[in-house]
Amino acid sequence: MALENNEVINNLTEQKKQLEEQMETMRVTYLKVLGAIDALTQIEDSKNEDTEDTEVSETEVVEGE
Repeated sequence: MALENNEVINNLTEQKKQLEEQMETMRVTYLKVLGAIDALTQIEDSKNEDTEDTEVSETEVVEGE
């Protein structure tokens, strides 16, 4: 039994709707991942800057002659 064109159109339209919903969900998830990467990168950069600021460098003391 062959499907009627109207049945195929309805099936494809439903598939299209489902795909659009999935794409939107994935887009939102992608944006959340990008945000998390950005936030964690900023935290790590901040920690690295703090480490550089707190490192003590040796200074040479020169006594007067």
